[in-house]
Amino acid sequence: MNFKERINKYKKKTLRAKISDAIFIIFLIAMLTPSGRLAIGGFVNRIKAMIIQPAVKTTEQAVQLTNTDYNWQLTDLNGQNFNLSEYKNKVLFVNFWATWCPPCVGEMPEIQDLYDAYKNNPNIRFLMLTNDTPDKVKAFLTKRKYSFPVYFYSYQPPEAFKSSVIPTTFIISKDGKILVKETGATNWNGEKTHKLIENLIHR
Repeated sequence: MNFKERINKYKKKTLRAKISDAIFIIFLIAMLTPSGRLAIGGFVNRIKAMIIQPAVKTTEQAVQLTNTDYNWQLTDLNGQNFNLSEYKNKVLFVNFWATWCPPCVGEMPEIQDLYDAYKNNPNIRFLMLTNDTPDKVKAFLTKRKYSFPVYFYSYQPPEAFKSSVIPTTFIISKDGKILVKETGATNWNGEKTHKLIENLIHR
């Protein structure tokens, strides 16, 4: 089939088929760039994050944090050092993420909404942990208008927080029990998470 025949064949396609072809071409072009892959991956995982609810462990199943686990040095966006032990006896929402990670990007609107609901409650603390560079993180947060607190770590997390994938998210009770350890994009602003946090805050 020569070029002219191909053109004539394409002209005979329905409008719906032409739109599908255009979307496919745009998708392929977007996948050629890192920012395009991030945007597409983020969108796919955004849908996932609106559906999947976290799994909650019973108290008996939960891993108990030790004093060694709490003794972890972190640094905030302003370069101030912080030790996790300062948040002992608080409910903790701990999320490991990166600016280049599509599942992380996909679940962040849910995390921001959850943070907005509890940011003024003194019984819970949010720690968004990354080892990206501060400049890259600041640009990422500004562009997307996120305000949750971000911390950086320069050495390996304590044993209880180790995971081979990101995002990994933990919800920890005031007495140091890991009741949620979830990997991948998850619905953090759903009814299940709010119910768990409310229970933990008022214990």
